[in-house]
This record gives sequence, C-alpha cells and structure tokens, in this order.
Amino acid sequence: MSDFQLFFQLGLHHILRIGALDHILFLLALIMVFNIQEWKKLLGLVSLFTLAHTASLSASVFGLFQVSSDIVEPLILASIIVTAVSNIRVQNREILHRTHYYFSFFFGMIHGLGFANDIQILIRDEAHKLASLISFALGIELAQISLGLLMLSGLWWAFKFPFIKKKSIITVLSILIIVWTIGLFLT
Repeated sequence: MSDFQLFFQLGLHHILRIGALDHILFLLALIMVFNIQEWKKLLGLVSLFTLAHTASLSASVFGLFQVSSDIVEPLILASIIVTAVSNIRVQNREILHRTHYYFSFFFGMIHGLGFANDIQILIRDEAHKLASLISFALGIELAQISLGLLMLSGLWWAFKFPFIKKKSIITVLSILIIVWTIGLFLT
C-alpha cells in the first residue's frame, strides 16, 4: 500500500470510526441548520473545516508550534457545545449560517491540533510529510462530505413531517449533542 493510500484511508477512518464521535457531533451541530437544498453550502462548510484542520495539523507536524492535548481536548469539546448552543440561541438564520462558517474555520484549527501528536508518529518519511498530510486531508474531506450529505438527507426526511417544527428538531438534537459532549468530557 502506498503512503498516499495509507494516509487517505487514515483520513477516512479519522472521521468514520466510532471513536471519532467528537468530529461527528461537531459536524452534525454545524450542518443541522442547513437544508438539503443548500448542499453547496455544506460543501463549503466542510471544505473550510478541512482546510483549517489541515493548516493547524501541518503547522504542528512541521514543528511551527505544539499544543498539549490537555489543552486541545477540552477545547474540542467546548467547540461542539458552543456550536450546539448557537443552534438554540441564534434565531436569525442568516447570522447563524455565517456564524457556522466562522466556527467551521476557527474550531477546525482546534480540531486539527487534536490529532497532531498521533499523525507525527505515523509519518515516517520526512520527505513525504506534505504529501501524507494532503492525502490525509483528502480522506477527511471525502468522509465529511459523505457523512454530511447523509446527515442532511436524514434531517430532510425528519423535517418533512408537517406536525414537527424544524426549530424543535434542531433544539432537541442540539441538547442531545451538548449532553453527549459533556458525557465525553467526563469520561
């Protein structure tokens, strides 16, 4: 298996594994305020996250800065909670969408630092660091787009019920995300 395939699969696995609950919860909190018809916005949101994630991960791998996981892990969990709370508190849809783009980038930087130590161990060849990071990012991008579209499709189905308000579903899901995230923090 080539390094490209290895790191691409690692990127896929980084998002689609059971232990990636922090990424999955963050992605759900980010995208649940969009409609299936806004799938292009989803692509932009996910790509912005991947770009920020890759930038901070790369900066760490190339030794520009290091942040202790004791600091990063609580920040990742806080990013999920802040995003979910914004879903409940922010009533203006335009402001909420714009806020989520900022969250995607800023919190993507924090999430990227969360995997920096692990990936440094896996990159054996100094000459191929950049290529490894790019293939890892492509795996993350594909996984997030696939998962995001799947989530949006499920939400589209749930939003079709005329007796259930979209805002109610978003509020309930956001509360569940907050509770689950607090549970992750406590374990």
